[in-house]
Amino acid sequence: MQQTKPPWLERIISSHILSIPPYVPGKPVAELQREMGLSEATKMASNENPLGPSPFAIKAMERHLREAHIYPESSAPDLRSGLASRLGVSPDWIILGNGSDEIMQMATHIFIQPQDEAVMSEHDFSMYRICVQAFGGRPVRVPMTSHRVDLPALTKVITERTRLIFLAVPNSPTGTIVSRAEFESFLKDLPRDRLILVLDEAYREYVQDRECPIGVDYLSSELPILVLRTFSKIYGLAGLRAGYGVSQPWLIELLNRVRPPFNVNSLAQVGALAALDDIEHVQRSRKLTRDGMDYLAAEFKSLGLQFIPSQANFITFRAGKGAKECYEALLREGVIVRHLASFGMEEWIRVTIGKEEQNRRFISALKKTIPARA
Repeated sequence: MQQTKPPWLERIISSHILSIPPYVPGKPVAELQREMGLSEATKMASNENPLGPSPFAIKAMERHLREAHIYPESSAPDLRSGLASRLGVSPDWIILGNGSDEIMQMATHIFIQPQDEAVMSEHDFSMYRICVQAFGGRPVRVPMTSHRVDLPALTKVITERTRLIFLAVPNSPTGTIVSRAEFESFLKDLPRDRLILVLDEAYREYVQDRECPIGVDYLSSELPILVLRTFSKIYGLAGLRAGYGVSQPWLIELLNRVRPPFNVNSLAQVGALAALDDIEHVQRSRKLTRDGMDYLAAEFKSLGLQFIPSQANFITFRAGKGAKECYEALLREGVIVRHLASFGMEEWIRVTIGKEEQNRRFISALKKTIPARA
């Protein structure tokens, strides 16, 4: 039964809420199979780890299943201690979230009031903009240069109302990074008296370039920095929704004031802690990504397709004006990728690196769509 929105809704709901476009996730495999009548499909749209969860994590969660009726420890002390040991900080420098995007929301809740501003790149994770708009703030989006974040341009739009800067390294959906020298120059140019830098490092474990800055190395800076990471990518725990933030204790204490109780479930806590020790799984995931990236890049070159070299676990290529048609044709072949129209990149498609057979299936399907794009 369909119902129209009640006529009084716009009178009582804040306009900044009504103006937020819903987040567009990747299409689930089951949904595509139902729509297309397919018996098999492969998803390469959401940057999930095709190797799945760490075996250490699976065993740890199985041991704790019978305790699922008990509330988790709200502050996740064991996981925070494990992370602190890895990062070389005290546990009071760490906060856990139901995915790192929940911590983004906490930060905007604290620092953004109506008409405050948050600076971000034009083509990046849409949750930055959504979080800011949800609290009545104004997202200030800055064009990228050659698919890279333009750090000097970000500094030029900072005003007295700027409270947050969102910077992803590597950036999604482009997979590009900034250098350590560029980042340090950027930090020097930022005002110290009114804003927080939110540094999103969801894909940090995939980075190969040694010149890429590491957020935790800069936490002693006079500028407050909130470093965000996640267990959703290389650790293969996206379905558990576990992310974490690292920052100075005064900022962590503020974030805890708005953090929901028990926001990270008990299985996520024990699974994430176990995954930290599974070095072999992380190494296998990196190798699979590197090998798959090399294969797809070579195939794109042979097809004459422009692509963006990536430091993450995905690669983005230009399908041109027929990108939507290409995306839909791939769906009919049972391959789910991500058309980047919602990121403001209408001619581009992002592909998660999969297992060898998934990558080959994607390329085979892509070759069938090329005549349709011409």
